[in-house]
Amino acid sequence: MRAPAGPEPRAHVRRLRQALVARGMPRPATLLASFLAFGGCAGETGLRTASTGPLAPGFTADTATRAGLASGAKASEAACRALPDGLWVRTRDGWRGECLRYAAAGAVRGGGAKAPRLAVLHIPGDASGVAYRFAGGAPQIEGAGESYEVPAAARRAAAEALSEAAGGRPVFLIGRPGMHGSSGDHARDRHTAAEVELVDAALTELRRRYGVRAFVLSGFSSGGAIAANLLARRTDIACAVLASAPLDLAAFYRGADGGLPDHYLMRAAALADPMRSVGSIEPGGGGATTVVVLGDRRDRKVPAASWRAWADAARGAGLDVRAVEASGFDPAEGGAAASFHRTSGAGLEAAVACANGEPVPAPPRLATAEAPGGSAALRGIE
Repeated sequence: MRAPAGPEPRAHVRRLRQALVARGMPRPATLLASFLAFGGCAGETGLRTASTGPLAPGFTADTATRAGLASGAKASEAACRALPDGLWVRTRDGWRGECLRYAAAGAVRGGGAKAPRLAVLHIPGDASGVAYRFAGGAPQIEGAGESYEVPAAARRAAAEALSEAAGGRPVFLIGRPGMHGSSGDHARDRHTAAEVELVDAALTELRRRYGVRAFVLSGFSSGGAIAANLLARRTDIACAVLASAPLDLAAFYRGADGGLPDHYLMRAAALADPMRSVGSIEPGGGGATTVVVLGDRRDRKVPAASWRAWADAARGAGLDVRAVEASGFDPAEGGAAASFHRTSGAGLEAAVACANGEPVPAPPRLATAEAPGGSAALRGIE
């Protein structure tokens, strides 16, 4: 039997605020990213709840749990459409349909005359503490960290708190296929064109459902790779923040010996490498006006080469790309085990600033690394 679903969303907001004060952190986006698995690729935060809640009718598994993340889940269209937080979407060829779940705040269904012009949408990274293995070229999940299991009530509370930080602007936290309650198979879908197509369709459905006209995208880690690919598919993205993202999948998967592993070569045709789509992004003309590529050069999970090449290529295509160095150090990981990957909070801060028409946060949290007409060399901050 499952444990009770835990405190109501308002209680989660109070806990977030209390922890914010205790940590002396003035910016709520940073704590939200630390608290939620929606930040992705994070260690334990100490702000977990006991259960993700009951299994939704019509679903074969709950991908908000570690067991469901590993097994994947199927859902029926009818069951998805009955959920207030479900989006039934299909791949471009129409053969595959999935139910993507989301948390929302600051937006009213139907929109009408008061429909919001601009909304912030966050695409999370991979699960906290996840480990992958490959059998016969097929990816599988060996396990994930306990902090991945965040209930829907907590995700709604985080969206509400982030909306408050954005001055009441609409905020959507989307669940990628096979993650956070969405149907799909995360191990199979990760980094693929199908994953991008499903998230792309989800944005279109959110526009229809809430009357949103444009998005500010925040994508962390693998979620940033999805956001980069969406830039080549959509003309309603006003700003995109790509934090610690593998924007060059070949560089990301390349081994220490410089070679590409067999499992990558076997799946390469199905992968959605942002380096292949960057040339299709139209600068201006209704597309993204600003792209922020953000990361820590010391990152041990996504090497800097994975985003530097994309930033250079995007600039060469005429895009307004701002390279930003943010510290990815997480004290919870410890010194020797530090991954320097945890930039999701800085990415959310930058997205909120972009949505509010404000400059991307400057030192001490962030330092811009722009050189007139230069490459995407990033300068660190201490």
